[in-house]
Amino acid sequence: MVTRYAAEFINTLTNVVYIIYAIYGLYHLRHKPNAGFLRTVPYLGLMAVGICSALFHISLKYHTQMLDDLSMMFTTTPVLHRVMTANASPRVTIIVGMVLGATLLALVIYHVKTDELLLHSLFFVGSVTAIGISTMRMINARTRAGSKARRQIWGMVRFGAGIFNLGYWLWLVDGWMCSYLKSIRQTVGLPWAFLLELHGWWHICTGIGAYIFIAVIDHLVSGDDHRDIPGSLAWPAPWAAQSVFAGNGSDKKQA
Repeated sequence: MVTRYAAEFINTLTNVVYIIYAIYGLYHLRHKPNAGFLRTVPYLGLMAVGICSALFHISLKYHTQMLDDLSMMFTTTPVLHRVMTANASPRVTIIVGMVLGATLLALVIYHVKTDELLLHSLFFVGSVTAIGISTMRMINARTRAGSKARRQIWGMVRFGAGIFNLGYWLWLVDGWMCSYLKSIRQTVGLPWAFLLELHGWWHICTGIGAYIFIAVIDHLVSGDDHRDIPGSLAWPAPWAAQSVFAGNGSDKKQA
């Protein structure tokens, strides 16, 4: 135990990743001429993930576990709404928002009353899958084939998906090998034991991946100048846009 004020110190501390990226995204939106409420909601959801997850890992109480479980929906649902209404009229946007909000509310009530994770997991996986497919379609529809902008956006999306999936596998391994990892951490001691806190790495990886997808989708949906994307996003998105994830080629055209 590092401190008596947090039951799981590293798992609590690493939630700051969600909050920092959310604050950065919200701050950056202040400089956008068409920044409305809908553009802020996914970042607020990302911040909610960090806060709710931190509350659980500080206390390890049942009611805060419910917040931790449901907080993932607070991010995926607003992002799902944005991709589903990218080309929709204001009326359809409101209707879709009401349907998704009602669905989320029903899932929250059901999960809190039953502590059953199947529907929770199916909704989360379905949302992430739909967001991923819609993002790929929007990239191809809203950027020019072969352009530098398209390669950069694809680079960020590939990296975001890769690091998000890495976090998921680290979370699975942490669950499967919990006792073994705990024994190793006790053997190596601090501070190296922190490196084997795989649940904390899950927070870091998913925080980065979620931020990249939120930011890329925001740019694609809002109609911002795609040439400005890498420079306007937080690290490691600019690096991913220029790295091997962006593919090869030297097309000088801009989208």
